[in-house]
Amino acid sequence: MKIFLYLVIFILVLNSCNDSDGLVGYQKIDLDPYIIESYLHDAKQLYMDEIYHNENHFNYGDPSLDNEEIDKILKIIQAVYDSRSPQRDTVFDVYQIHGYYCYSFSSVGLMVETERPEIQSLSENVFPTGKQELDNLLTTYGFDSVRTAYSYPNFPWLTVYTQQEFNMLPVEKEFMEIESVVLAEFNKGCIGDGNNITLKRDSDSAVVTFSIGMGDCPAGCIYHKYWEFKVTNGKARFIKTY
Repeated sequence: MKIFLYLVIFILVLNSCNDSDGLVGYQKIDLDPYIIESYLHDAKQLYMDEIYHNENHFNYGDPSLDNEEIDKILKIIQAVYDSRSPQRDTVFDVYQIHGYYCYSFSSVGLMVETERPEIQSLSENVFPTGKQELDNLLTTYGFDSVRTAYSYPNFPWLTVYTQQEFNMLPVEKEFMEIESVVLAEFNKGCIGDGNNITLKRDSDSAVVTFSIGMGDCPAGCIYHKYWEFKVTNGKARFIKTY
């Protein structure tokens, strides 16, 4: 009986430690309007970066943006913003660091068979194009404008735009199923280099790293400096700089 009692106490203590130190603690972090206004774009880009680099991500095949997950990323940034350290002041007040990401949420580039009637209509911003499969896809995601490449049709690329925002990974794949589309690519990266925010997180903790680039930026920075913070139990603490 005593052994059983000790075992129960041990488990309760262990769970207590996990609750206080192990979990990120999103529910304990309140978002400030300033963080929402200033870092929402960063949070969306960081969310998209997570998905793009993990085909097993639970939202990889979901075209809608998961606002709950985006809010969690905002709360991680908020936790660092609320912390008190000279390093916090450096990344927010001195350098005002933001992410260096260029994921597109509202456009997809298409390499097309230019002689197809539906593509000719599409390239001239004529909707519907007359091809049901293509028109259904355009309607589903609200694509309502088109821009052709400078030397189109010799360079057979055009870009379709929507006024909404989506995870374009599954949308890209849907366009690839259209017979007259040879290749579909949404923008996934920036040209050059610069200041950045990176994020690694799991159910237990989140590590967010702010960095500045110096030297030949944005062509290609030759020097970076990093400030790393860890968020657990709703609080951020500075880990290291390098």
